[in-house]
Amino acid sequence: MELKIRSARLEDYEAVNALIRTGQEEHADALPDRFARLDRVVAMGWYRSFSDQMSKAILVAETSGLVVGTAMLEMKKSQAYEALVPRTYAYINELAVSPDYQRQGIGTKLYQAAADWAQQRQASSLELNVWEFNERAIAFYQSLGMLTLNRTMTIQLQD
Repeated sequence: MELKIRSARLEDYEAVNALIRTGQEEHADALPDRFARLDRVVAMGWYRSFSDQMSKAILVAETSGLVVGTAMLEMKKSQAYEALVPRTYAYINELAVSPDYQRQGIGTKLYQAAADWAQQRQASSLELNVWEFNERAIAFYQSLGMLTLNRTMTIQLQD
């Protein structure tokens, strides 16, 4: 399988949306009080905001003309608090691979391309959020050397 990682184009919108929707549905199954089921997870305006910018990117993994994976990235700055050291970092908003193409190294190649993109922009780190229920994603990111930096905790107060 020949795999190409490239920048997304406008005509990739439907394929990118379908990939991210699959992950959204997994999240809605696990946490229905937090995640909605949507046909369009990625709004067109948000998708377009990533094009032609140095500070944002959508990467796609393509094989035989088929988009089988995607990563959405953006550069961010730390919050302006005196107690925090100012820094600029890259953030992965989404990283998704079609279920039919998982466990073939595509996610790793997308992640590596995301890390390369971040390094080219002098990011101090590459960060993302992963939900605690998503053990496969946690194991995947740990296998790539990522560490847990912080944890959000909650308690249900109302039904």
